[in-house]
Amino acid sequence: MKVRRLLALAAALLVLAGCSGNRVVGTVGERQILATDVDKRVALVKLFSPELDVSQVSRAGVVDQLLDENVLLAEVEKQGIAVSTDKVQQAWQEVEAGLVKQFGDKAKLDAALKEAKLSVDDIKRVVENNLKLEELYQKVTAGIKVTPAEVEKYYREHQADFKVPEQVKASHILVADEKFAQELRARLLKGEDFAKLAKEYSTDPGSREAGGELGYFPAGQMVPEFDKAAFSTPVGELSPVIKSSFGYHIIKVEDKKPARTLALAEVEQYLSAQLSAQKRDEKFQAFLSDLKGRLKPENKLTEETTPQK
Repeated sequence: MKVRRLLALAAALLVLAGCSGNRVVGTVGERQILATDVDKRVALVKLFSPELDVSQVSRAGVVDQLLDENVLLAEVEKQGIAVSTDKVQQAWQEVEAGLVKQFGDKAKLDAALKEAKLSVDDIKRVVENNLKLEELYQKVTAGIKVTPAEVEKYYREHQADFKVPEQVKASHILVADEKFAQELRARLLKGEDFAKLAKEYSTDPGSREAGGELGYFPAGQMVPEFDKAAFSTPVGELSPVIKSSFGYHIIKVEDKKPARTLALAEVEQYLSAQLSAQKRDEKFQAFLSDLKGRLKPENKLTEETTPQK
């Protein structure tokens, strides 16, 4: 289970936060969103995204999200959608593993949950309802298809999206001293193995163990001095010693690919999946809009439509 999906559909936790005399900030039929529910939603998102600046969170926006989720949960109940305990447990284990990795160990995760005033059972309920909402999504969007003609039409109308710039495949050796770089280049010109010398002497940790290999890259990805040398050096030859902010480079150009436009056959499968996802999302949004029209959710936080200061 993806954490972002968990957060996007995390209504269950907030519904189960309970009534503690807090003011009601939103309603969907008999369901109520409380101010404490908003606090808990922010705490939940903060748990998964520690870099979040909660001062910039619009509480009215959070209520809007919770209302949408509760509209969908009401439909889940109406349709009797359920998931097995085993499926919930498996999904929870994946979420827990991600959180443990994020915080470093189980003890630190437990401390973070305590600080956020969240429990494991809270998040398990979120996981369960997320799975139910996924089931609803699949049910509503079943049967969506994209035809080859639609894929071809999109491809023709978006040719610029499929242009691939010229690329160079190169390896390099990076050292700190220019004189030493010149000595290494001389040894290479005499026939010594490039990969062997790169592994022995290069100071670039990202490519050293691969014998200096950088793979293919387009113009603009490397520092300007390196770029210019790589794209101007003929295939199979060594560049002069090049100075950059990182040190002194010896570049071996191994191959070049000219700029081109990807053929339809190369992107057809990808485009079909993308267009299918777009169609499914549009159908589900229309489904949600219809439900909202009937259930008439109400956001009572109209005075808090801007982020808190």
